Formats: sequence, C-alpha cells, structure tokens
Amino acid sequence: MAPTLMEKCVAIFSGSSHMSSVVRTGALAILTSAAFSFVDCRLPVPAAFEELTIIALLLLVELGLQSQRKGSQPISFKKESGAAKSLAKKCAADVVTASWNRNRDAHAASSTLPTDQLGLAAKLQAAAKAGDLVFAEATMQKMIEAGSRPGIVSYGMLISAHAKAGNISGSERWLEALQKSGLGSPNAICMNMLISACAKHGDIEKAEKWLHKMPELGVDKDVMSYNAVLDACARIGDIDRAEGWLRSMREHGISPNVVSFSSVLHACAKASEPARAEHWLESMSLGKGATEPNAICYNAVIHACSKAGDIVRSAYWIDIMSGKGIQPTVNSYSTIIDKLAKEGDVEGAEEWLERMASAGIEADVVSYNMILCNHGKSGDADRAVVLFERMLSRGVSPNTVCFNLMLNLHARTGDTVSVRRRLKEMETLGVTIDKVSCNTSIKAFVKSSDVRGAEHMLQEMCIRGLRPDIFTYNAVLATCARVKDPERAEQWMRRLAAEGLVPDASSYGALVDACSQVGDVQRADVWLEKMARAGLQVSGATYGKVVEAAAKLGDVARAERLLARMDDAKLEASSSTYNALISACAKRGNIETAERWFSHMATCGVQADVASYSAMVHACAKASDIHGAEIWVQKMEAAGVEGNVVTYNSVINACARSGDAVRAEAWFNKMLSKGIEPGVFTYNSLINAGAKSGDLARAERWLEVMSEKGVQPDDVSYSTVIHACGTKQQPQRAEKWLPPPGGGEGP
Repeated sequence: MAPTLMEKCVAIFSGSSHMSSVVRTGALAILTSAAFSFVDCRLPVPAAFEELTIIALLLLVELGLQSQRKGSQPISFKKESGAAKSLAKKCAADVVTASWNRNRDAHAASSTLPTDQLGLAAKLQAAAKAGDLVFAEATMQKMIEAGSRPGIVSYGMLISAHAKAGNISGSERWLEALQKSGLGSPNAICMNMLISACAKHGDIEKAEKWLHKMPELGVDKDVMSYNAVLDACARIGDIDRAEGWLRSMREHGISPNVVSFSSVLHACAKASEPARAEHWLESMSLGKGATEPNAICYNAVIHACSKAGDIVRSAYWIDIMSGKGIQPTVNSYSTIIDKLAKEGDVEGAEEWLERMASAGIEADVVSYNMILCNHGKSGDADRAVVLFERMLSRGVSPNTVCFNLMLNLHARTGDTVSVRRRLKEMETLGVTIDKVSCNTSIKAFVKSSDVRGAEHMLQEMCIRGLRPDIFTYNAVLATCARVKDPERAEQWMRRLAAEGLVPDASSYGALVDACSQVGDVQRADVWLEKMARAGLQVSGATYGKVVEAAAKLGDVARAERLLARMDDAKLEASSSTYNALISACAKRGNIETAERWFSHMATCGVQADVASYSAMVHACAKASDIHGAEIWVQKMEAAGVEGNVVTYNSVINACARSGDAVRAEAWFNKMLSKGIEPGVFTYNSLINAGAKSGDLARAERWLEVMSEKGVQPDDVSYSTVIHACGTKQQPQRAEKWLPPPGGGEGP
C-alpha cells in the first residue's frame, strides 16, 4: 500500500538523512521564531536567549529520534558527543540566519518599515542601550521622516533610555508619542523605569501620577511599580504616604517584598521615627505574605534610632540582628558613628569604631571620615593625626575626601609643612589630588602669610592640569593683603582677569584691604569704586577697613564721607569702625564731632563698647575737660560697660592736664579697686599731675613708687620730673634724676 502524504511528511521529518535534518532544523527555527516574534511585541527578549532556546530544542528532538529508531546501532558516548557537537555547530549557523529573519519579520509585523530601514531600527536600539540618546533620537527621526512607522519596541527603547538617564521629560515625550502612534501600550518595564526616574529626582507627585495612569495605558501594575513610588516616599521621608502605598499594594492583591518594606523603613529613618520603623520591621514577618527582614531593613531601623539620638536602642537592634543570624554591616555601625561625631562626642564615635573592629567588621574610609570631619570642626589636629595613622595601620586606604579633611586641619593652623607632606603622601598612594585639595592647601599659606608658598601652590595646580578658579586666586590675593603688598595683589588681579575669570566681592575686598593696611586710602577708594561699577555689593566690613585707615591717618573728612556712603547704601558699620572715627576726633580734641558720631552709632543700633567710651573720655582729656571725662565714665558704668586701663588712663591724664593731682590719685585708687593693673602711661600721668600742680615731691614720689611696683620708668618719666625741677629752679635736684654717665638706669 502506497504511503499517504502525511506518512511521507512524518518519514521525512523523523528520518536520519541529511535532508531530514535540514527540514527539521528549518521547521523548528521557523516555529520558534514566530513564537518569539509574538512575545517580542509585548516584552523584548534578548536574541541570544532565543537562539539558545532553538538550539536546545533541536538537540532534544535529534537525541529523542535517535533513541527511538529501531534496528539502529548504538553510538558510543564519544561518537555521540562528537555528533552532538557537529549538530550544534550546524544548528547554530542555521539559527543565526533564522534569528535575523525573525527580527526582520517581527519589525515588519509591528511596523511599516521597509527592508532598507531595518538597519536604522537596529542602530536605534544599539544607541539607546549604550545611552547615546542624541544618536538614538536622530535615528528615530530619520525613520519617521522616511515615512516609515517605527515599531513599539523602538518607542519602548527610547522611553527606557531617557528614564535610565534621569531625563524624565524626554521619557514622557516619547511615551506620549507612543500613545499617539496607536501601536499599542508600553510594557511594565518602561513604566517602572519612568516612575523610578521620578523617584530619584524627588518628584513624588509625578511618580504617583504615572502609577495611577498605568491601567489607563493598558499596563498592569506590579510590585516593581509600587516599589518605585515607595522609593520616592522614602527619599523625602514621607512615612504616611509610604504606608498608604504599602496598603494600596495589598488591596490590589500584590504582596509587598523585602524591597517594599525596606523603603517604608528608610522613610521612617529619614523622618527620625524609630518607633514606626520598629513597628514595620516586626510586622513585615507576620501574616499572609510574610517577608523576612534582611540587613538593609535592620540598618534602616538602626539609622532611625541613631538619628533620634537613641544610641542604646541602636545597639539593641545590632544585637537582635546578630541573634537572627544576620551579619551586621559597616552601615550598621557607621550610622551610630556619624551621629556621635556630629554631636561632638568624638570619644563615643571612636569607641564604636573599636566595637566595630571587635565584631570582625573593618570600618571603611567613610567611617573614619565621619570622625575626621568632627576633628576638622573642632580644630583638633593631634587627634586627627592619631586616627589617620590608625586607619593606615589597619589597611584602610584613605581617599581624596579623607586627605582633604586632613589638609583642612593643617591649613587652619597654617601648618604648611604638614600640608606639603600630605600632598606627597597622596601622590605616593596614587590618591587623586583635586581642585579642593589644592585650594585647601593654599589656605595654609594664607594663614601663615606665606605669599610665595601660595603662589607656588597655584603654579603646581596648573602643572597637575587643574585650572585655578576664583577661590584659588582669592586665596593668593588674601595672602598679598596679609603681607601688606598691594602692588603684588594688583598683579594677581590682572592675571585673574587674563585667565577669563570674573573678580567677585572677595577679590576686590582683598585689594581694598591690602591698600588700607599700608594707609593708601586713595588707592583703596579707587578699588571700592571699581567694585561698585562691577555691580558688586560692597560689604560694611570692606568699607570699614577704609574708614579705619582714613581715621588712623587723621583724615576725618574722608572717613566721614565713607560712613555717609555706607548709610546711603544701608550698610551697617561695626563698633570698631565708629570707634576709629571717634578716636580720630578725640586725638584732635574735637569733642563735639566725637559726640555726634557716638550718638549716630547709638541711633543706628550699634552697641557702644569700652573702646567707644574710652575714646570719648580721651577726647575730653585731650581738651583738658576733666568734668566731661568723668561724665563719660559715669555713662559707661550706667550702661553696664566696665572700664579698662585705657579708660582710667584717659581720666587720670585729664586730671593731670588740669593739674589736679588729688583727683588724679582718686581715679588711680579707683582703678586699683577694680583690679586693673596700672602701666607706664598711668604712672607718667600721675607724675605729670604732681608736676603740673607744682608739687615736685609728689611727682618724685610717684617716680619712686613706679620703680617699687616693678614698672620700669621711661624717658618721659624722668624728663617730666627733671622739667618740674627746672621749673622750680632746682638744678641740683634735677641732676639727681639724670641717668649716670655712660647710660644705664636713673637713680
């Protein structure tokens, strides 16, 4: 009986001939490719996975047919293995062709791409996977301009690529384009990536919006969708919102996983709510869909307790964690170390560092940096060095941040030697020296007034390929100001501009300071005007330096003009600025002007200090107005301001100028009663008071007392007594107070 068509087909398919093998290979490749093409429309499947699946199916079929053939000779294991390898190679070659055809057919089924446009689709997908969004979008545009209809996979790749890059607007734009195309819905992966991108940007409202829209777009929410929104809640510490979404998950039949719970726990930690964190940690392992907490969950609870300042509770959870067989991590301890370090409890922080080592967990460089940062704030360089050396001895490699913290400590004290040593260590260990390292190092040279060192550091920065910024130049300018070198400062200002940098308020402030310190008020004023023309706000401190410089030179008129400009600019002058002007008036004996500025200072709400009152007393003393001087001392005491040696010296001097020795001595006794130690100027005023009153014996007595009290008389002391003797026409008495021949002290 002749075989039927079906029997012939079965015989060909199950035969052992070369033709049968080719037919089987082709048929299975076509069927499998068609199946994957259908799946790929909804969820992209890697081509390598598809090819391996086809090879596996072909091997299974071949081996199955061989074992079922009757009368065939058994094949040795060695030969069978060789046959399988040969078959696999042949199948692989056939599969590559079938896979290419499948991809082409899939694109044709889901789009209107002609054959010559398939290459563009492949390029788009490759660019999107590589994160080259510009090229991917340009390729998509070419496809659209060519009148083709890109497939849903192409849109999905662009949506995901933008989301992965954190470009939310770009991802939304292509999602909207997909909706308008009418090709179908995006897959859950695209949507989850978009929601996750919103979460990372802290845009919780947008993350929630897209989660709500998923059913509307024909996409089912899954656990990853909810986790992305929970992550957004955790990032801003919104516990109520996080708990609400966790409940929503359960209401929609989706069981939260450990990631879901860890996000809620992180929200509790962020909000410093340890009680709620503990509640969720305990409840996650209860009831239907229970989930065992992992180290991340426990660390979140420890973080919550530490942040709330409950270190004892943090230690409790570390013990519980260990008891559950979960190994504490560096983060378990570092959150406690960080809290203690920030609160200034360095001893406690270092103790936990040791407990960590005792538990067999070696701290990382971040843990050490937490404590070093606190040492930096307190300026405790010695302890920082000890900790740094301990870190090195334990094999922990310091990073750039660690070295920068050490550089800052040395810079604060102007320790340029240690700064250079740390930079050398960084080079030896291969640690990157960045711009912060260099700028921090320059501060050491500013502090030590080493302008050459600061300049050398800037040059080294350039050699390392780091471009100095405005902070670098400002540090050099500040060093020039400290060494009172305005010419050098101006040279660096020109170089700063030549480098294309724009001077800021600090740059101009350094120039003004440099000029003010050498008394070049006119030059300082020029830089003030340049600063104003540059549109920069001149600070009260900058104006104050010029006012004080002008006052020191006795240029009261210029100082007053500058103060008037400060008033016009609504800038507040400090008490030291007012004091400089009052003192300048006092030196001229101009009581009326001094009192006017004193009143103006009070009107502006600036509290007068001992220097302010002493300047007014001195102004009265200069004018020999003893009554006025005493009134200002009374005003000072009424204001609760204690006088100092300058104050009392000024009153005694006022008495001396008036020749009132008794009154001068009364103020001297009051000075002693206040516990204020008299100096050379004090005794010289008392000697002068005796001399002015014509009481030579009194003047001589104060000269003797002065020596008895251990205060060395100066030329003024002796000359005042000698002059008094001359006035009394007592040359023999004057000779007594002359220094002996050949120099030396007087009698």
